[in-house]
Amino acid sequence: MATAFSSLRARLFALLGLALLLLLVPLALVSVKEAEKAAAEDLERAIFSRLFLLKEEGPKEEALLLELFRLGQTYGGGAGFVVRGEEVRFTELQDWPLPEPLLLALREGRPYQGVWRGVLYVALPEGGGGFGLAVPLEGVSGLGRRLLYRYATLGGGLFLLVFLLAYLALTWALRPLSRLEALLQARSPEDLSPLPEPPLSELKPVVEALNALLSRVSHLLEELSEKEALARRFAHHASHELRTPLTALKGYLEVLRRRPEPRALEGALREAARLERRLSGLLRLSQLEAGGLRPRPLDLKAFLAEMGLAVEGEGVVLADPELLALAVENVLENARRHGRPPVRVLLQREGEGVWLWLVDSGPGFPEGLLERALEPFVHGGEGMGLGLALVAAVARLHGGRARVENRGGAAVGLLLPLASLKVSPGAPFREGG
Repeated sequence: MATAFSSLRARLFALLGLALLLLLVPLALVSVKEAEKAAAEDLERAIFSRLFLLKEEGPKEEALLLELFRLGQTYGGGAGFVVRGEEVRFTELQDWPLPEPLLLALREGRPYQGVWRGVLYVALPEGGGGFGLAVPLEGVSGLGRRLLYRYATLGGGLFLLVFLLAYLALTWALRPLSRLEALLQARSPEDLSPLPEPPLSELKPVVEALNALLSRVSHLLEELSEKEALARRFAHHASHELRTPLTALKGYLEVLRRRPEPRALEGALREAARLERRLSGLLRLSQLEAGGLRPRPLDLKAFLAEMGLAVEGEGVVLADPELLALAVENVLENARRHGRPPVRVLLQREGEGVWLWLVDSGPGFPEGLLERALEPFVHGGEGMGLGLALVAAVARLHGGRARVENRGGAAVGLLLPLASLKVSPGAPFREGG
């Protein structure tokens, strides 16, 4: 059962067949009953009219019995009868039972017509008695059987014809589903382009949902590709950055193994501290990339004012105060090393987020460094190149992004979500944001 009706086409045909049966079967039964009723009423009226004409003619009893016999044969083999007091004469050799209401009606001088035991009785009063005709209703009942047979044959043929036409119509109506199925099967796994708009309005929500899913998958694949490339660059630069202090440390230790040398000891300690700083920075960057966000609504102007910064503009965002303070401190440290104070702070609303810009008063970023300034281990010749990478990691963790520009000095911006939004790490604030 579950397999038979797992197809939409099978379900539609089953519903169509059930609807046709629910329509045709009661209609056939009602039609048969109405036909039988109409036939009985017509027969009753016809017999009553013939009996009335016969009464007007006033034949003698023998002639009356003969005419009643002929009428009985005309109407399907019925029997005529004449009532004279308590005596009843029939046109047939075998007596027929007469209903008591018929005899009572004739005694009272009233005509009678009714069905008793499957026989139609019609009688007219005459001279304290009366005469009439008893006609079995087998013909009328047979009419119902014949009609049902016709319904079963012709109606069954019409049913099959309607079912065939409905099959062709539904197949044509469901053709867009088949085309969509063929289109999806013919696609390569790498093809994540949007599906074309379907001709059926009922299919549009499905195609729109599929296109939204394809868009998200494409976005996630791009992010994964970028992160994979970033991880490869990170591993390459990390090995390079760690190899330099390790090589120097190894050289100093070789000197100290041969003879005590204060300068070699100082150099070894210096390189060990340098190596420790690099490892600490790498550990902190990896911790940021792993997550651990605790956001809350934050008034940026008041928050930055507590850090001793003058702020232009306003904005309330959903952010982790500790991580945001770490990002701001790294930008300030970068400005102290490579730029000049003071550092200006600008807050600018954009869509569903707020840009936090920190602009120093130095010469700005070298042109060759702008595109890669936020990558790990990228620096202008001094430092480790992890400060702005930490800033970018903080922005990504809040679902935003970071950007660097030259605005009369080195400008570093973080896009943070408004306090009314839900933070999704590494994702835009909302779909399409």
